Amino acid sequence: MLNTLKYGLVVSLSLASLVANAESLPEIMDMVHNNPGEAPFETKYNSPEFLKSAGFSGTVTHWHINCAIDYAGFDSRLTPAGSDERRWIDAKAARIDSMLSGYEAAEVPVYPFTDFLVFPASVWELYGDSIRGAGSVAGTGGSNERARKPDISRPFTRRLLRYQIDRIFERFPTLGGITLRFGETYLHDTPFHMGGSPIRGGKDAVADHIDLINLLREEVCVKRGKKLFYRTWDFGYNFHNNPDFYLSVTDAIEPHPLLFFSIKYQQNDYHRMTPFNPALGRGRHQQVVESQSRMEAYGKGAHPYYTAKGVIDGWPETALEIEFGTHRFTGRDNAPEAPRGLRDVADTGLLKGVMTWSHGGGWQGPYINHEIWTDLNTFVVAHWAADTSRSEEDIFREFCDSISLHGYDAYLFRQIALMSVEAVRKGHCNSYTHNDVWWTRDEFFSASANGHVIDAILAAKATGKVLAEKDEAAHMWSAIEAMSRQIDCEDQMLKEAITVSCTYGRIKYHLIREMWRLMIYSRLYADGDTALQTEIRRSIAAYDALWAEWRSLKEASPLCATLYTDMAFRNERKGSMGEFVDSLRSI
Repeated sequence: MLNTLKYGLVVSLSLASLVANAESLPEIMDMVHNNPGEAPFETKYNSPEFLKSAGFSGTVTHWHINCAIDYAGFDSRLTPAGSDERRWIDAKAARIDSMLSGYEAAEVPVYPFTDFLVFPASVWELYGDSIRGAGSVAGTGGSNERARKPDISRPFTRRLLRYQIDRIFERFPTLGGITLRFGETYLHDTPFHMGGSPIRGGKDAVADHIDLINLLREEVCVKRGKKLFYRTWDFGYNFHNNPDFYLSVTDAIEPHPLLFFSIKYQQNDYHRMTPFNPALGRGRHQQVVESQSRMEAYGKGAHPYYTAKGVIDGWPETALEIEFGTHRFTGRDNAPEAPRGLRDVADTGLLKGVMTWSHGGGWQGPYINHEIWTDLNTFVVAHWAADTSRSEEDIFREFCDSISLHGYDAYLFRQIALMSVEAVRKGHCNSYTHNDVWWTRDEFFSASANGHVIDAILAAKATGKVLAEKDEAAHMWSAIEAMSRQIDCEDQMLKEAITVSCTYGRIKYHLIREMWRLMIYSRLYADGDTALQTEIRRSIAAYDALWAEWRSLKEASPLCATLYTDMAFRNERKGSMGEFVDSLRSI
């Protein structure tokens, strides 16, 4: 798994300033979300001492803590002593005890990421008919065989949930609270448990959320004085990104000083060509904003991608109006008063914190061997939350100081970071039609996912502009690589990590340019433009050469992240870029 090489970065916040500064957000948390079904990430962000020194006010751990409790006190037939199920639960609880003690010693509050509603298999076997909802639920990410749909309106379901909450805090009394997840349920790491989201679709979803939140508010905040971070993440135009839906739910809930709604800053997942989330700064409840430090659609930290400026001040493209769901420009300017970044909603009084995702999101690789770009994004967002009056540029300079980059070297590092913002967008997306933002994600490339986008480009007669945009992105990555080779610093490992990651990005986005060319040229060739035969052959040759160069880079440096593959999402051959390019080799 991830082998995080150590280097001399010290990320620090002044805890005194967090308390004294009137413009500090009270909740500054980090989350490490491990890939489902894989070994946990090895990272300093799992260290209580590091988080304490960095000034975080808490951590959101990925421990599946709701699966580390037994139900013998509810019914002696459940999770019986000596069963495989009980042995797994007890071993899980013991591991959590060991990790939790470190956070207690460092005085870092823990708010574990908690899946509701997930129960042991023995509970479902004995009481399934009393808790199961109508219809079915599909497991997320390949866990269908153990997915179950609970009904939060049924008295027995509510009784079991109350017992679960009671048992969590009885077994782990020093927890600061919990962070709820309902939109996705991953069972890959909990082999003796079953469950899924209790929230139904359509109009029923609002009522279900209200029922669930009121129960959790009573049990967690009122009865126990613990914090509850209720994540709004779901799919479609619902709780997370529909302000009317958001208000329909939250206006029905009485505010509580320990209740927070956790929400991503974009009106969708962490993608470019996406509007700012219109639910932020609305309603009457405290909000905590989630910010991903290494996005799965854009390299996962394997190459430069500076996200913190976009989080705080807004992405460049949000100066223009973007249509939700299609990831395309409407042709109109964004309204001058429309918020574009967190700075624009900081004065609403509702923004109470940030949750940086230093690690997590997506599946599989790339796996990084140095955390420089993760550290940059996490540092800047967390420090801004510590003092929202500060400029992003000022915090960036502080980060450079912390890694001993000064003068012109710091200037070059900033130019690399700033250029990566549009170098990524213009390579990955197109500015002239709608976008499939998932066509490349994690370590995968899918040609078929972009088919409808290519149709739209040809229909709009935008081929020339799109390919020019890919050329522009490729040139930007060449400039990024050239600047990286001019940076000098005392930490030679850091210097190599910066240089290698910039070369990695240049190869990747030059490769992506050839993918766009082949996707477009092959369609035009099939429509009768046989003169493109030479261009297709030239692009295939460049494509092959870039893959070879990428493999050589990986072999040459231990600091290079793992490489992408030419397979589609989660190693599917069908629809993959590799399958598509191979189909063109006979031309």
